[in-house]
Amino acid sequence: MLGKDAILHFFEKKGIKNLFHLPGIHTLPFNEAITKNPRILSIRGRHESTLASMADGYARATGEAGILIVTPGPGLGNVVSGCMEAFSDDVPLLIIHIDTGRKDIGKGILHELVEPEAIFRHITKKTFCVSIADELIPLLDDAFCLAMAERRGPVMISIPYTLFEKEVPFTLPARPERQERLDLDEIEHVLAGKKHPVIIGGKGLMREELRPLLESLCVDRSIPFLTTTAGKGVLSEYGPCAFGNIMQRGTARRILDSADVVIALGTRLRDVDAKRRGIKIKDLIHIDTNGAWMGKNYAGACVVSGDLNAALVELHEVLGRARFNWDLEGLKRQQEEERSSLERDFMGFHIMKAVREAIPLETVTVWDLSLLGYWAEYYFPVEFQRTFIMPRGISPIFYALPAGIGARVGRPDTPCLAICGDGSFLPSSAELAVIREYNIPLVTIVYNNRSYGILEDYMESSYGIKGSMGLTNPDFVKLAGSFGIEAKRVTDPDRLKDTLCRLRWDEPCLIEFDFPIFPSPWK
Repeated sequence: MLGKDAILHFFEKKGIKNLFHLPGIHTLPFNEAITKNPRILSIRGRHESTLASMADGYARATGEAGILIVTPGPGLGNVVSGCMEAFSDDVPLLIIHIDTGRKDIGKGILHELVEPEAIFRHITKKTFCVSIADELIPLLDDAFCLAMAERRGPVMISIPYTLFEKEVPFTLPARPERQERLDLDEIEHVLAGKKHPVIIGGKGLMREELRPLLESLCVDRSIPFLTTTAGKGVLSEYGPCAFGNIMQRGTARRILDSADVVIALGTRLRDVDAKRRGIKIKDLIHIDTNGAWMGKNYAGACVVSGDLNAALVELHEVLGRARFNWDLEGLKRQQEEERSSLERDFMGFHIMKAVREAIPLETVTVWDLSLLGYWAEYYFPVEFQRTFIMPRGISPIFYALPAGIGARVGRPDTPCLAICGDGSFLPSSAELAVIREYNIPLVTIVYNNRSYGILEDYMESSYGIKGSMGLTNPDFVKLAGSFGIEAKRVTDPDRLKDTLCRLRWDEPCLIEFDFPIFPSPWK
């Protein structure tokens, strides 16, 4: 079949139903083919950088690969920061770069770039370059499978536009499933005599099939469970053994301080996840999909790399019928008392509680790195997997609106809420056109404090300078209205809660939350 049809057929074979791309002169044959294909929805955004965030949000919300198709030259360059975020936060993206004709490189052809893969060498798992027709499907399959293999991440493949109209063979190689059993004898030795183990879970555990194993491991043996930001939702934070993010103060920190051994599962324990927040860990058992991050921030008494499903099964066997000396019910009561105090004394917590109570538990929430996002990272309770999305790889802004679009496309039957800062919303606001064009029922909150709020707080507290991070903003309600999107303005948390309670969630809506800056959670 023709190359353009072979690519679409490949997507169908892999169960891919959504693509994200911005057309260019090199992609027009592919655009002609996708227009005639009713089984795959192609979301055409207004800028490649926001399209990368859409694909990222789609991948995080669904657990599937986000497919991003970009043109050569500036189109490819515009997805670099999105690729950096995906690489640093284990998000499976397949970046398909529709390349120029390389035989003419050096003549000054349109969008000419020598070895464009070199740009992505250190921010992808691997780059591929198709040079002949016979390589197209095998290399595309290699790239897709690598993006989805543990540890997940972005993979880039360059495909010359000249193959779109050429005949290519279509053969998918067979890939046998791998069975793995881990040797946890050393772990059994480290756990001997321990009375107060704690488990820290990360994004690597974000698989529904692991949830029952993990829950029984913690509940049956009385082991407290904490998460990194990326692990929020692995277990329900309303459950009997889950105590939220490790960066919290109070009960969560006391649990870690009292632990005589910490079992870290499916997390790299990066500096930004834990150490930077003042997290101290004593004896550490570190189990992850690979050993690349072992010992970087915390020395491990025992380190194991391999399949996490196999690791949980083995841990059940190692621990046997043991029951440890934690009073989980008492710890839960302490945490609830602390949160009553936090709601009374801290506006950020009060707003988090208002939002949480107003929206369905299954809502996918997508957060910018703003004051609201930081409070959510600490204290927004999550019930279900893949319903808390925050860009904590390289920590970019301009993220929540496009990632929320991608999440809603991927989860069409689930409410989705994007919570944006005013500074991050405006540069990505052109994608309101995508919301309207495809009638994507995304609800968006824009927290308008007329500044880069967290930077304003730092400038005032550290240097005594006020107002240096101020922003001139448009009327966000009118801006949304100009795209035909219903919009409202609220000025206090109670009205925000009331507005969210009244939403139908089946049509797009924007809420401007016009409210002053308040203290950050780490204060």
